[in-house]
Amino acid sequence: MNSDMEKVKKKVKSIYDVRRAQIYGVSLQYAAMALNYFQSQQPARPAGKGKFWHNQTAQAAARVFAEAHRQADTIYWFMAHGVYYGVYLELANDRAHESIRPIVQRYAGRFIRDVKALYVD
Repeated sequence: MNSDMEKVKKKVKSIYDVRRAQIYGVSLQYAAMALNYFQSQQPARPAGKGKFWHNQTAQAAARVFAEAHRQADTIYWFMAHGVYYGVYLELANDRAHESIRPIVQRYAGRFIRDVKALYVD
C-alpha cells in the first residue's frame, strides 16, 4: 500500500510542477506582450510624442521593463519604470499620463483567463 501512496504523491507533485511551469510560461508571455504594447505606443526617442507622455530625453521610455518571477508558491508578472522619476510620470496631473496601470489592466483579465484555462481538463 505504501508503494501506491508514493505513486499518488509523485503524480500529484508532477502535476503541480507542470502547472507551475505552465503558469510561469504564460507570465513570461504576458510580460513580453505588455512591454511590446508599451514600446509600440511610447517610442523611446528624444522629443518624441507618445501615447502616454512627451519624451524629453527618452530615458524613461527606454527603461520601462516587464518581467515574470517565481517566488515559493507565487508566480507573477509586472511592469515598472527603471528611472527614479517614473512614479511622477505615472501619478502627476491626476494620472493624466500614466502608462503602466492601464497596460496591466489591459492584459490582466486575459492573463487570469489563460491561467484558469490551464486547470480545465
